Amino acid sequence: MLNAPPDLDAARRVLSAVFGHEDFRPGQERVLACVLAGRDALAVMPTGAGKSLLYQLPAAMGRAPVVVVSPLISLMRDQLRVAATAAVALHSAQTEAEQAHAIAAIADGRARLIYVAPERLAQESTIALLHEARVKLLAVDEAHCVSHWGHEFRPDYARLGEVAARLGAPPILAVTATAGPATRADIVERLFAREPEIFVSSFARPNLRLAFERRRDSLRRIASFLRRREGQSGIVYCASRRKTEELAELLRRFGFDALPYHAGLDAGARGEHQDAFFARDGVVMVATIAFGMGVDKQDVRYVVHADLPGSIESYYQEIGRAGRDGSPADALALFDPRDLAARWGVSPASEAGALRRRAIADLCLTPSCRFQTLLRAFGEESGRCGRCDNCRGGLLSLPRRAGLVGLRLRVAALARFAHAEAPVDDVEPSAPEPALPVAEIAAPQEPLRVCDEAILRALKRLRFDIARRRALPPRRVMSDALLRRIAIERLQSLDALGSAADESIEAESFLLLVRTHGEKDAASR
Repeated sequence: MLNAPPDLDAARRVLSAVFGHEDFRPGQERVLACVLAGRDALAVMPTGAGKSLLYQLPAAMGRAPVVVVSPLISLMRDQLRVAATAAVALHSAQTEAEQAHAIAAIADGRARLIYVAPERLAQESTIALLHEARVKLLAVDEAHCVSHWGHEFRPDYARLGEVAARLGAPPILAVTATAGPATRADIVERLFAREPEIFVSSFARPNLRLAFERRRDSLRRIASFLRRREGQSGIVYCASRRKTEELAELLRRFGFDALPYHAGLDAGARGEHQDAFFARDGVVMVATIAFGMGVDKQDVRYVVHADLPGSIESYYQEIGRAGRDGSPADALALFDPRDLAARWGVSPASEAGALRRRAIADLCLTPSCRFQTLLRAFGEESGRCGRCDNCRGGLLSLPRRAGLVGLRLRVAALARFAHAEAPVDDVEPSAPEPALPVAEIAAPQEPLRVCDEAILRALKRLRFDIARRRALPPRRVMSDALLRRIAIERLQSLDALGSAADESIEAESFLLLVRTHGEKDAASR
């Protein structure tokens, strides 16, 4: 490149001599020019675009130390294994000797890259150590966590802006593969004291084929999907730990090499299952979101969502674990209209929150191109992908379109019934909607007996407790109709509940309550 700024000329030499790359990948050079000029930057780049080079290369050029905030210890360990320059880490899983070595390397200036968890970075001793080291760049990896986890269970992410000021206000580089417009705005507000330059690469993944189906017999559907992909590795995401173990066991009975993975497993089992996933062909990892960031297996051929994720960004991040080698990969999501109605019907405090909450429901119900709808949620316009189920099934196919429109109308009606002020969008402003009847949502019900009412009240209290613990709408945990059936019929086993057990969260807890209630009645007689 003629007339390149001196810093980029030097960066190219280091890129070749230290990292062994002939040239920058698309998007890297623009971000690096900003970082090397000492300006703040937010870079949203797809998986495989080389985001880690954006902070590793300045460190290798001598602009050190660079502090890298990383959300997971496994990610730090992976980065340390492949680091091309002197690197250390500070985290809770270190031995005293490892920690002492890292602190000494920071104190005497040998460490060029310092990986640290946000909770450790917030400690007074760490801030004092790094302030003394005169940090040249603060890099925040997986920066969407500033918005998502900062609101939830890792509040130290939301404090990174304050910590940066206490470190002497070094330039900040935030990188992520998953941040739509609302998340980007939240990151900028929470993290940066100065206005950053924002770099957004395309969210398109031309090798992914998306499909969504209404959940009915989920086990049979997932088994059928996996049978056509035997010998290939993939991930099945579930909403609960119990469901991951049960589904993995059932899939093993079908002959699949299926393993569960969730945060409740002991570290040894998690490690064994993860190693098997990376080492063996054809392993099906049935997992919660605990199996997420840091999963860098190139030949994952599919991702199945047995339960919908909580947001459009979580969905995009999770399907992004498939097809990292560039070869075709599939993403199948199963959804329950009652779940979609709950997402439509509860209005968060902010308009941005409402849009984020509903985006995944819109993706399930759109009669248009799935990827076009997905990219629009991230602020990117595109043409039809030609690969998703809607495109492959014929975008203008009247029966298919009518079916999706009818389902959308039913979900909207269910949301209105459940929440009196639930908003309802037009299906597609540019096209007239077919005149389809909306199914009746709730038929008149017979009055309950006094004993049934008592059980139903107890079941609803339990549902409320579970919903509050999981931060879900109560009707997503279990529907009113199913609670009523359990109370009237005194259902006490998953077999008695039938296929409805697959579509309810912690169903066993409700049935245990009924069994306990029956034992108390018997004891009082």
